[in-house]
Amino acid sequence: MARQGNQTPVTRTGSIPPGNTRISKPARSASRPKRPPGRPFKLPRSASASSSRSGRSERPSASPSVAPTPPRRVLSMLEALPRELIEHIFLYSLNLNLPRASPSLAAALSREHIYKLLIILAFWDDPPDTNPGSEAIDRILVPLDYKPLTLDQRAKLQQDVFRCRFCTLDRVREQIPNMMILTIHRHWINAGMVMEPDQQKALERFMERKSDIVHEIQAKGPPIKRLPEMIGNPEMLRRANIPGPHEYELCINPMMLTEIRSKTMGTIVTWPAIQLVHFPPNLLRGGRDGFSPADVEFLEMLRVTSNNTAPPPGSPLSPSTSTRLDRTALHEGVTKAIRTLNFAALETLFKIDELICRFEVYRTEDSVLYMFPSDHYLTVTRLACDPIQNVRLFQTLLRACAESLPVNNQEIRQWTLDIVDLAEKDPVRYGQIGKFARWFSDFYLRLEEQIDWAKEHPTGALFCLGQLDLHDIEGRKYMDDVLGPGQRPPANYLHETSFNARHWWLKRSGPEVPPGFVRSPRRTGA
Repeated sequence: MARQGNQTPVTRTGSIPPGNTRISKPARSASRPKRPPGRPFKLPRSASASSSRSGRSERPSASPSVAPTPPRRVLSMLEALPRELIEHIFLYSLNLNLPRASPSLAAALSREHIYKLLIILAFWDDPPDTNPGSEAIDRILVPLDYKPLTLDQRAKLQQDVFRCRFCTLDRVREQIPNMMILTIHRHWINAGMVMEPDQQKALERFMERKSDIVHEIQAKGPPIKRLPEMIGNPEMLRRANIPGPHEYELCINPMMLTEIRSKTMGTIVTWPAIQLVHFPPNLLRGGRDGFSPADVEFLEMLRVTSNNTAPPPGSPLSPSTSTRLDRTALHEGVTKAIRTLNFAALETLFKIDELICRFEVYRTEDSVLYMFPSDHYLTVTRLACDPIQNVRLFQTLLRACAESLPVNNQEIRQWTLDIVDLAEKDPVRYGQIGKFARWFSDFYLRLEEQIDWAKEHPTGALFCLGQLDLHDIEGRKYMDDVLGPGQRPPANYLHETSFNARHWWLKRSGPEVPPGFVRSPRRTGA
């Protein structure tokens, strides 16, 4: 038997010598550590997983040019339905969270005709107890299986729509003519009004939006039973029983108001272009940097088209509104408008605030003195800006409510003296604001008397709805001492608006916007 020491070493590349049937193990390298005795320990889970992954990645792929595809997402039963059926389900439920449930539902429902229907449902004043269905109304609202909403349902939907990204100035404005046309169908045409041929043609031309001029449309028709209920006057119930036909008159202010006057009953019923339940708080507050031109345009449009304004001159109607308001949000917006010198936003916010405070239908008092936080005046006096702009801000607040001034305030007195001194040093540049400061210094001494008088006589404030009271001694002094030659005294500012209602009614083949208008993608939702 051969000894182990005489065996021929085996190499990796060499051949085995003939006649050698026994092969010895190769000698261990001196640098290679010897494995400790015993069973090896199990690797940690993370290490084994990583080594397993690395091992798999090092293996050659059977088809290296084809990347592995993720498993296809399985659609739910709702998502797999035809798009038309998904639209019907959505419009029936009016659950605006449905498109947020999945990308496929969002793609099916994010369409312009859906946005149009949601805006109309949210803003068209059509109570459930109105006249029966109409083919014309159903045709305008295709594909909606239309059922009128209650006031609570409309308020909830309107609040949800204002929070959506699609609720932009442009989209809401585009649907206002459609809502007015729906109102005319519902309360005039469906009521069975019979017009002369020329009157019929004039109304049809207006409803086709080829004309913005509508003379008073005369018609005869049956008694409208809902008029006495809407007016709430027992005498109207008796007049409603007068045998027909009754005589009626239709008056339309494009993009603003629809009136039906019953000559037989002596009544006037109005429908604003849109029913605004609440002013959206996020629009009242403004953005992080204040109010853009589109923000102001949106607020003005909502104010005017919802009839939160004064009736036309010569109208027998008094101002009235059912719109609710978050005054805290509004006065946060006032502060932003002051600090950014945004006079347009400031005036619009005060118009909204004063009208709703004075003429809200839910108010129990006959009349109330409109006031706002006196801190706004101090914000103006502390603002570092051009003195002329500073005084203009102060005058804007004064026109809204002079009685909201803080009484016997040292900052107000010092601010007034500074303006007077400035005018004396440079009368050419600051002479006009000096006139105002001298008048104001006298008025401020009698402020407490003015506040007491206004509390007893709310319409006897120095300015009411922006209009100067020329019957008051302070109002006459303001006219004589502050206004320049040929200047008219401030009138009712509810009629002042940048919203060009007639322009937006007409269908044009030319420019889409009036001169000076700034288009912006401002939205109310997040």
